Amino acid sequence: MTHSNSLPSALKIAAEVDAALAQAGLAGPQVEREAIPLYLMFVQELIDCPVDKSNVAESVALWLEDNQQVASTIVDMLTAQLNEVLELSKAHGTLQDFKRRELLNIHKKIVESLQPQPSALSSNTHRDWL
Repeated sequence: MTHSNSLPSALKIAAEVDAALAQAGLAGPQVEREAIPLYLMFVQELIDCPVDKSNVAESVALWLEDNQQVASTIVDMLTAQLNEVLELSKAHGTLQDFKRRELLNIHKKIVESLQPQPSALSSNTHRDWL
């Protein structure tokens, strides 16, 4: 009696991954696997308004203002989604460095647009010194 201690082939592993994705509802041509469109889809669903890379920060900021939401809560939600998108894209093998950097920049612009703007403290501070 001999036992085979060989590892499964690459095709078998790929088939198992495809089956797991299908079982989770993540298989098929309709499934977005690119990081940036996936992130933008989440943002679009959150604010219920079409967005693209060029207007997403402004759209989220306007939505936040109109809906009286707490900025920190929205930032936390977006950050959690960003992390999930990064992990999913890594798993699908669709995350290249330049796409990752672009996604992080998009997220950063959104977060910055939700931060309170500094008031005219610099001019008041200067007058206080005089």
